[in-house]
Amino acid sequence: MQVTGVYYLHKQSQSVHATLWLCDTGVQLLSDDELIAQFDDYQQGQQITGLPVELTFADGSRFVPHDAQHRWPSESRWDKALEAIERHKLALCVCVLAAALLCWALFFKIIPSTAATVARALPEPIVHAASEQSFEAVKYLYLEPSELSDARKQHIRTLWHNHIKKIENPPSHLQLHFFSAPKIGANAFALPDGQVVLTDELADALKENDTALLAVLLHEIGHVEYQHGLTLAAQSAGASVSLALLFGDLQGFAEIIMGTGSTLLQQQFSRDMERQADDYALRELKRLGYSSKAFAEAMEALAQAHELDPQQDSQWEYLSSHPAISERIERAQQAQE
Repeated sequence: MQVTGVYYLHKQSQSVHATLWLCDTGVQLLSDDELIAQFDDYQQGQQITGLPVELTFADGSRFVPHDAQHRWPSESRWDKALEAIERHKLALCVCVLAAALLCWALFFKIIPSTAATVARALPEPIVHAASEQSFEAVKYLYLEPSELSDARKQHIRTLWHNHIKKIENPPSHLQLHFFSAPKIGANAFALPDGQVVLTDELADALKENDTALLAVLLHEIGHVEYQHGLTLAAQSAGASVSLALLFGDLQGFAEIIMGTGSTLLQQQFSRDMERQADDYALRELKRLGYSSKAFAEAMEALAQAHELDPQQDSQWEYLSSHPAISERIERAQQAQE
């Protein structure tokens, strides 16, 4: 095979217009009928439609054909198929659509289901170690010693223990902690190993409504029951790795894209988990003989404590880690009906 092109010397700006002879024994490069290089082997470059496919030799030099349509005998069937697709507009559109569907299935079906399975399969010592590490970080950043009176703490603990005993197959190792949290205000959260934190601000917001406080605690137990914390961590890791594989090593720009994508995906997963924990709390309230209205009252108290209007917060739902408060109140009211 005879091919004309440009021969680039390794680590030099010099180039030579040459003719390449390709045979079974190797490659010969000639310029003005004079042999300038000879190689026993070569490596074919990436094949892109409309661009010439270069050859790279053992010493780092390269040969680029003049004809952009020229293809080498070493071209694989896969390369031929890809190039045929690139030249066919309909096939290219189908591939783009298939890639979009694959990404949707990966991020919203495969990763969530796999992460849930992984979270439930983790050994207890790993779950406890991860929870303790997270707890220490949260305490350092956001929590301060509780200022609730001993009588108030004892009242809430009694409410907690009395109802845990009535739950069918409650998660093991459930523990209740009290902390003040001026930075985050009225709130509660659960760790994967069963530790539940209630802030003074939320305890004060619901001091006249024990049933609403119970609804919040049941919601957090729901997070422990479904291992949402570990599942969320596994989903976030899976999404980051998948985005890294999709975008490749684009460094700065890719890091921004991957970070934003992982965050938004994580927020969507978190909203689904919040709804699942809400459903757990509503079911347990009903089974324990309480009205689902208590959950709605808890949401209203949370909105008031954070100075939110339940009817106005839905516009920020996409960027929120929780469903809109108005949606959660409505679902509680529907459960009551």
